[in-house]
Amino acid sequence: MIVRTDAVVLRTLDYGETSQIVALFTREHGLLSVIANGSRRPKSRFGSTLQPLAYVQAVYYFREGRGLQTLKETAHVQRFSTLPLDLDRLTRGMRMLELVRALFEEGEPNPAVFNLLLRGLHWLDTEPPRPANGLCHVQLRLATLLGFAPDVRSEDLEALPAHGGVLRLGDGSIAPPAAASKAGLRASRAALRAFAIFARTDLGTSARLALDDATRDETERLVDAYLRTHVGDGYPTRVPKVARQLS
Repeated sequence: MIVRTDAVVLRTLDYGETSQIVALFTREHGLLSVIANGSRRPKSRFGSTLQPLAYVQAVYYFREGRGLQTLKETAHVQRFSTLPLDLDRLTRGMRMLELVRALFEEGEPNPAVFNLLLRGLHWLDTEPPRPANGLCHVQLRLATLLGFAPDVRSEDLEALPAHGGVLRLGDGSIAPPAAASKAGLRASRAALRAFAIFARTDLGTSARLALDDATRDETERLVDAYLRTHVGDGYPTRVPKVARQLS
């Protein structure tokens, strides 16, 4: 059976002398592994469509019970032309791909996650340079779609003293400093406020939030710790490690 679907390329691995195995995240079928025969040849019909971050229309041959489907052809739907030219944006985009690939099973369609990924990549490609904001928003939206949305309440945030409080990692609620425990992280009021905004607002609102470097780094650590608590051993860390080595 021939299947046609929109897809984002998550990862590409060389296979043999001329081919590649490609991990796709598709709108209709979720995660999908395909083999692109001859894709590494100089005049391959696939061209640049198999680069990670590419948003393409993919046509593949589907056979029930086969783990690796055969890719027939691809064509760009949208080119993210500026995203790969900036290391900070590129790192955040690759992190989005890494999270989707790690947190979802093959063959489980999730159009909401597909649309979220596309919004995040489009924002990184076109908006002013606050890429950390986009990634934090996407991460906390993923938490919501996976069923562990942070329990952020305005009254808890407003009750915090000037020196900050605690993010409870179990449910994502915000508590006063006296509530510190092994299951919580102390943080500044500014970082907890940013966490709440990323968790509760749309991408456009999140994107406009101006943070100094220290608050941004602290907020990213809160978001990362919250997801890691709920995902456990399957939480991916490769892209952040590579980014630290390059910085």
